[in-house]
Parts: sequence; C-alpha cells; structure tokens
Amino acid sequence: MCDDSEVFRFGLRTVLRSAPDLVLVAEAPDSSRALALADEHVPHVALVGHDTPGNGALQLVRELSTGGVKVILLSETGTRADLVAALTAGACGFYVRSVSPARLVEAVRAVVRGETRLDEHLLNNLDEPTVPATGERPTPETRLTARQQAVAALVAQGLTNSEIAASLHLSQATVKGHITVVLRRLGLRDRTQLAIHVNRGRPGGRPPPRVGPAPPMTV
Repeated sequence: MCDDSEVFRFGLRTVLRSAPDLVLVAEAPDSSRALALADEHVPHVALVGHDTPGNGALQLVRELSTGGVKVILLSETGTRADLVAALTAGACGFYVRSVSPARLVEAVRAVVRGETRLDEHLLNNLDEPTVPATGERPTPETRLTARQQAVAALVAQGLTNSEIAASLHLSQATVKGHITVVLRRLGLRDRTQLAIHVNRGRPGGRPPPRVGPAPPMTV
C-alpha cells in the first residue's frame, strides 16, 4: 500500500491484517518507494492514496498496473472525474477513503479474482456530460457522460459487457448501448479501436494484464 499519511497507513495495516487470507508485504509513503517495493515483492494488489507524493497517484497506477499489479485507488472525497481518470489509468478499484473495512477487504479479494469494484455512492452521479473549462473547445470526449467514459475505460481494460455491467450496476443491454454511443461519438469502428484509443496514453499502449488469484493474496 502507498499513502503519505502514517495514520492512514496504520488504519489500512490494521484492516488488512484482520483478514486471514490477506498478507501485507510492504507499505510506502511515496510513489518511488512504492515502485521499488512492488518490484521486490510483486504483490497481487496495491492500495494507493489519491494524493500520493512523487510522480502522482495516477502515474503510479499506470506503472503498477502495467506490471501486473491490481490497483485500488483511495480518494479523499471522490468525484466522477477522479473515478473516470482512475479507470483510464488502469485502476481495478476506486473508493473514497471512508470506505468500511469490510467493503475494502472484499474489494481486495474481488480485484484479485479479476473483477472491478467501484464506490457505489459515486456510481449514482455518472450520467452528466463532462463540461470543458471556460474557453476550451469541446472534444468528442467531453460530449460523453462520465458513465460512458467509465464504460470506455473498462472496455480498454479488457472487461466483457457482463463484467462491465456488474461493476457499474447496469444491465448488459445498457452497457451495449453506451458502447454504441461512445463508438459513434469518437468515430471508432469497434471495441478494439476503442481500447487502443483509451490506452493511447498508457505506457506501452497496452491495458493492464488481468491475472488470476494465487493464495495467499499479497497487498
């Protein structure tokens, strides 16, 4: 896990050690130390604070997920823009820091199984289109709602329609409809082109590998 707050890390340490199937292998106060420890211990999951010092939390998410580590990002307040950015960076989970211990432990288990887990409270506020800053020219992306952007980010991670539906609490028909709209607005032909489009800014241009569970789960 990685967070600059010693108090918050202590809380996470206590929560993780209460779960008999989870093993805490390392903790770091900044992104550079986190990457070094990830190389050394190769954990299944990394818990990353949104305000991580160093190169920044999103860059840390990109680098960890590209290396095969499943990342859950923990945000101070949590906005729909933060959630979409986290998914686009490759995060498999996104929660506000006030998430309950039981829900966080279950999220760790779920992402190791290959699932994506998101803060349910944030999912209710994803249907408004992104508003560009004053003076900025609208782009195809800003004409997408935050939910459509979230769907696109999950497509880029290699999730199926049923997995996306479960993650965003939608029907598969709704997911399919969102993908159709996204493809049309971005001028893309299929979900492969969509994945390439979303992953263009990722290191190596590839989505994070989806690895299966290997007990015990290391964090």
